[in-house]
Amino acid sequence: MSTPTENRPVTPSDGADAPALVLVGPPGSGKSTVGERLAAGLGVPMTDTDAVLAEQAGRSIGELFIDVGEERFRELEHAVVAEAFAHPGILVLGSGAVEGGTALLEQYRAQGGTVVFLDVSLAAGMPRVGLNAPRTVTLGSPRAQFSSMAEQRRPLYARHATAVIDTSGLGIDKVVDAVGKLFDKKLI
Repeated sequence: MSTPTENRPVTPSDGADAPALVLVGPPGSGKSTVGERLAAGLGVPMTDTDAVLAEQAGRSIGELFIDVGEERFRELEHAVVAEAFAHPGILVLGSGAVEGGTALLEQYRAQGGTVVFLDVSLAAGMPRVGLNAPRTVTLGSPRAQFSSMAEQRRPLYARHATAVIDTSGLGIDKVVDAVGKLFDKKLI
């Protein structure tokens, strides 16, 4: 089994059935797209907790959030996140999953896991998610909600991160390349 190093993501020391890398960050930071590209470049599977939750619910994340309310949504999300930490490859956490997944992230990091925080500014993130995107789980002013959620969660993202990449002015290829450097691999 690999041992943790400062510059290389490793699978936690308790077994191969754990993510090689976890991506966290606010909506619009590129987590899902970067996760797909990383997984393809490394030849590993990818688990996107929002996609799994939507598939299980048979509706979009936004619809599920509105239909069941935030408390039930977070319970369902936590169950998906807990299960996802038992799978190898790239793990992409939904933007709010850090709030209920703190203990899981701490355990993962303590075992040598790598968490990359993909950050994004409000100005860069909002156009990426769109004001009327069906996956949006906010009501009211999307800009105000986006800003509030990002500021509330940013300390959690940073606390769990082994690396931070600001994606605001970067295209996907550059972000994938930056994360790929953690693996000492060119992925694009």
